[in-house]
Amino acid sequence: MVVLSFITKNTITRLKDLPITLYDVLYSTLQIPYKTIILIDDSKDNTVTLFKKWCDANNKELVVSRSNLYGYYKPTRATARQTAIDIFLYNFSDEFLMFVDDDCVLNNGWWKWLEENKVLEDPAVGEVWGIDYVFRKARQEFLELISKESSTMHIDGFEYRGGTHDTIFRRKAIEGIKIPSELHVYEDGWLHHYVVCKGYKYIINPIGVVHYQPFRIKSIKDILEHYYLEINLGLKYGIIDMTLRKQFEEHIIKSFIGILGPVVGFPLHLYVNIKYDGFKEGFLRTLNEQLSKMVIRWHILKLKLRRYSVPQNICSIIEEYYGGGK
Repeated sequence: MVVLSFITKNTITRLKDLPITLYDVLYSTLQIPYKTIILIDDSKDNTVTLFKKWCDANNKELVVSRSNLYGYYKPTRATARQTAIDIFLYNFSDEFLMFVDDDCVLNNGWWKWLEENKVLEDPAVGEVWGIDYVFRKARQEFLELISKESSTMHIDGFEYRGGTHDTIFRRKAIEGIKIPSELHVYEDGWLHHYVVCKGYKYIINPIGVVHYQPFRIKSIKDILEHYYLEINLGLKYGIIDMTLRKQFEEHIIKSFIGILGPVVGFPLHLYVNIKYDGFKEGFLRTLNEQLSKMVIRWHILKLKLRRYSVPQNICSIIEEYYGGGK
């Protein structure tokens, strides 16, 4: 009924400082009725070996592949995701493909909720996305201090930019898709909007996952490269994070003032991060996060002054990409 897929790169190394292992992630998937895992792996560590051992022990078939390039000069999340989809469509007859991130643990009852609500029995449902509940207590406390509800924020964000940390796609909903290979970010957004623009509806599973996201200190160079890529791809394809979209749409004067927002918010972020992570890591995390926000706001302001704006009709962009048809 379901084929599972993971996109991995040095998962064992990435998870080594987290309170979970890859085994925790894999065992949480046993509530899903699947026989096969499609693993698209570009690792240099023993991630594939661990997958093989686990699949052998739990009577699961494992299909392993590197990411196809599709004419692009390097593997990206888009080429990896497309590789998994192609393997599924051309080699399996199952009705559903489910992506799970390698740093997410499915909450108990994830599949049971689908069964009880007969979600997949509705042929109009092309996508089911589970809410990602952030593991970090510091993040949860910060949202409480500013009176924001985490799940609501994530749902709003998903509707703009999609997500594949625990997401099921119906076969017919993803047939014909070719994700632009340069989408190392927002490939999940392209998938989501492709399904929606095809006329399918999506369902949000409130059971969701706990998302354990590894944190690393980024250099100024890394910050600039990542967010410039994210923003530029967002402008090109119309798929962009909700927060960034709002910054593009706000008044230019507010954008000027907004550059100082990360400075104003620094003390509160610092307090919460130090409380849970200790002084050194808390300070470095806060500095990294707030500096990133300033860089983003400054870049968006420059683009707005040059009269750039985010395309509003994503479906028209997708149709044009496929030559007028989806």
